[in-house]
Amino acid sequence: MEYSLKLNRRQDALWIKNLLISKNLKVSYKKNENNDEFDLGNGLKINIYDNHFPPNHPAASYETMFQEEDFIYEQTISYELKNNQHYEICYKMMYENSFAILESLHVNGIFHHTSGEEIFFYAEGTYTFNITYLELLRTNYEELLEHIEYENFMGS
Repeated sequence: MEYSLKLNRRQDALWIKNLLISKNLKVSYKKNENNDEFDLGNGLKINIYDNHFPPNHPAASYETMFQEEDFIYEQTISYELKNNQHYEICYKMMYENSFAILESLHVNGIFHHTSGEEIFFYAEGTYTFNITYLELLRTNYEELLEHIEYENFMGS
């Protein structure tokens, strides 16, 4: 399974590496020509891709259900979860890391499954969740929601 977090601002890979290490995670880091890759060794891989297109270019925007205008982004953080015995831990880590990145950097972001289904939108300190994923979090990872401000997406 793959998920992506699109950010409206670029962040240095070293900062993300330090964030992962601060959570006592063992991280294998590799700098490639087009991305930075982190392997956590438990079935979760994280890749960081910069969007090199100018802000007015169509490839620098993502059409989202959460807002009328397209979301303009500069960087994508991609999560790859391998199906293994650590799946539940990796899934939780993916959310924890996404929350930490967005809140620490004070940036806007959209988190989605690579199939295109949107999970949440983060702007101005509040998460707006697709109700399907919010219910999943409430059922399985309620503790993740205790320290964030969030609301349900009420589409038109």
